[in-house]
Amino acid sequence: MLFRRVLLVICLLQLSKNVIAQGDFYNIDSISEIRLYFFDANWDHLLDSMYVVGEKDRVVANIIINGDSYDSVGVRYKGFSSVSINTIKNPFNISLDYLINDQDHKGINKIKLSNVIQDPSFVREVLSYNIARKYMPASQANFSNLFINDTLWGLYVNVEASK
Repeated sequence: MLFRRVLLVICLLQLSKNVIAQGDFYNIDSISEIRLYFFDANWDHLLDSMYVVGEKDRVVANIIINGDSYDSVGVRYKGFSSVSINTIKNPFNISLDYLINDQDHKGINKIKLSNVIQDPSFVREVLSYNIARKYMPASQANFSNLFINDTLWGLYVNVEASK
């Protein structure tokens, strides 16, 4: 009986640790820094081509998230409504465990960066999720500066992927 209680406490502590760690990544009071380093010089053409044919494959890159490095993540465009091959700033869906099983950043294995193309104020999506979480389960969201191959690509909304 004591063993079960101890095991339960350990499991609860681990679960709360993951929730707190994720909360740090989605902290609304700070702007995360995400740096993608693509292996292919023509990464943009590859992503555009996959989008045009409707392929959901990914382009491999390395990533640094707030100073923490991860190898061989998979990157594709996120969704289809705000993607345009004629636009420089497209939304991204980054899978940290694309090639390396169980690779994650503080319990997070997927990063979704929205280009907020329909929101010039940049606040609607983050504010909406913040309000919704007060009344129901909802994703966390904050802002991230995205750098691609050391070039600032811009400010994005970073939305927690649904489970």
